[in-house]
Amino acid sequence: MSQLIKSPRVRAGAVVATMSLALVGAVSTTPASAASSGHVYSSGSGAEGWYYYGSERVYACDIKTDGYKAVTQVFSKSDRLLVTVTDTYNNGTCSWKKPTLFEGTHKIRACVQKGSAAPTKCGPKRSWYVD
Repeated sequence: MSQLIKSPRVRAGAVVATMSLALVGAVSTTPASAASSGHVYSSGSGAEGWYYYGSERVYACDIKTDGYKAVTQVFSKSDRLLVTVTDTYNNGTCSWKKPTLFEGTHKIRACVQKGSAAPTKCGPKRSWYVD
């Protein structure tokens, strides 16, 4: 063994350097994940929506029997509409789509819709980050 490695200071430095490299390697190879958007609601609570990272799905749920459909909309950071999911019946199940959302900030909101009219009673847009 060389005289340099026998030194406690050098040996401790080598251990710290080796551990640091191992940590950097582990962090750089960890897969990215997308955070959930959390639940959003329409004004009046007729619709519920969310994005779930585990399934990469956008959900829309009609949660009120009122003749309206539930609509969940996902937007880019610059407010470009990316995906719309509609759920027609308040029957205990939700509708979903699996869009491709790239890394970055997105916005989501829930609305209700009567027939083919534009969505109304939209709740506020909530931002979240997909990484």
